[in-house]
Amino acid sequence: MSKILLLAVFLFSNFYFSQVTIESNHLVKDGKSYKLSQYEDVLQSDAAKSYVKKARTNNTVGQIFAGVGGASLGFGLARALSGGKTTITINGTQQIIKQNKTNAYAAMGVGAGLIGIGVPFILAANKNLKKGIAAENGEVAKTAYFKIEAAGNGFALSYNF
Repeated sequence: MSKILLLAVFLFSNFYFSQVTIESNHLVKDGKSYKLSQYEDVLQSDAAKSYVKKARTNNTVGQIFAGVGGASLGFGLARALSGGKTTITINGTQQIIKQNKTNAYAAMGVGAGLIGIGVPFILAANKNLKKGIAAENGEVAKTAYFKIEAAGNGFALSYNF
């Protein structure tokens, strides 16, 4: 019980102290959020539309592979963790039959492989979406600057680029 409680405290503290915020909606125009399926209404540039169309295709393929892989991995894991011995009675004697779990391990391996196939598609979708947004907005010139910030017990001078 104490190990489970310690694990829960560790996981919650990890989420609590994390500093990265993830913005889930990439298509925002004039303060209004749009779904990825509405990109044709929002985007004007043909290059941006092409990138976002590629991103949607890659995302769909990646989600299918990852979903099927996750289901296969979960099914195999459930089969592998289920009870391994069955006791049956034949002619008054009890016999213990041990279940063969090689199919469960194979399903887990196939699931992990399918997830591994889906991940590059999802990463490519994110990359193409960022390229599409950059093509629509135009490249922003980055400038380096100094900034005075409050840090811990005092002040700090940071160089941002």
